[in-house]
Amino acid sequence: MSLVRRYFDAYAAENVSFWGVTAQNEPTQGDVIPSVIITMGWTAEEQRDWVAQHLGPTLQQAGYGDLALMIFDDNRVFLPGWADTVLADETAERYVTGVAVHYYTDTSVDPSVLTETHEHFPNKFILYTEACDLHQIVDSDLGNWEKGELYGTSIIQALTHWSGGWTDWNMVLDTQGGPTWSPKPYNAPIIANLTSDEFYKQPSYYFLAHFSSFIPPGSKRVGLTTEDARGLEYAAFLTPEDRIVVTIQNK
Repeated sequence: MSLVRRYFDAYAAENVSFWGVTAQNEPTQGDVIPSVIITMGWTAEEQRDWVAQHLGPTLQQAGYGDLALMIFDDNRVFLPGWADTVLADETAERYVTGVAVHYYTDTSVDPSVLTETHEHFPNKFILYTEACDLHQIVDSDLGNWEKGELYGTSIIQALTHWSGGWTDWNMVLDTQGGPTWSPKPYNAPIIANLTSDEFYKQPSYYFLAHFSSFIPPGSKRVGLTTEDARGLEYAAFLTPEDRIVVTIQNK
């Protein structure tokens, strides 16, 4: 565990501070591809014990106990069970601040699992820490509005089911879908054409910009009901300036 302390100490020496850390990226995806280890695989029980017996105490003893320690950091298909297992342990629960969630099963898993997780542990925040279009960018993707709508739906679902925020993984990639740490290329809200020295802001960029522009940090979600939504997706917020903001997506 000395590596954990050395990691944060090295950044602190360069006057770089952190607000939070996750226990492991996608612990259910313990796969290996040529020359690249995707992630270390864990069960919820293993993560529970590691946080309680090793990671939590190490951060405390090293002076980094104020970091927001997030468990899970994986797709919501495994909620609320994963959080139930880890946070049922009183020692682990004491070190954990929040539950990190990824985007990739959103279209197949009802967002109610986020609300269930919140109801089980209302003192722990939920945060979407990763989202990306996992397919390599192609010319026909440029300007594809449906890819932006996927972001919009996920953000609205997350924010209306107790997530405190939503984070994109790859903000800018080149026309080949890279560079990435993995051999697999991806897509991104901004595509940089390095040969022509220009960049393309895709619909997903504008969806992110819309939410970010109108829902500033510190905003609080408020209730919003309708007699007939007619397929609209929506969320309402009260900003720190006491302004009511309603965000609506019409597909």
